Amino acid sequence: MPHRIMIVEDEAILALDLSWLLVDAGYEVAGIARTMHAALRLAAKGSVDLATMDIRLAGGTNGVETALKLWQDHEVRCLFVSASLDEETKCQAQPAQPIGFVEKPIREQEIIASLNAHFSRAT
Repeated sequence: MPHRIMIVEDEAILALDLSWLLVDAGYEVAGIARTMHAALRLAAKGSVDLATMDIRLAGGTNGVETALKLWQDHEVRCLFVSASLDEETKCQAQPAQPIGFVEKPIREQEIIASLNAHFSRAT
């Protein structure tokens, strides 16, 4: 059974591109969320192994806050995929135990390598 990944991204085109990339790599997309509240609702349904997470989200929330809530409430870890990955943001994100950080523009091989490495260690 493929690992299920939730995409938390407020830009629809980027979310769709990432979705196709993940499916092509053999992962299952558990859903796409644009806000923290949508991500938490999706995670509450279960069967989410990991989330890709942008830093800036719709609805006045941010990815660091969302990642912390996903980890605390559902033990879902994140791979941050964002154009806003300065050192301060990375430090703020550490309590959510992210599996890594990938800067936009998306480099397909970097995302897939990060996910494959994470899931190979987890099994």
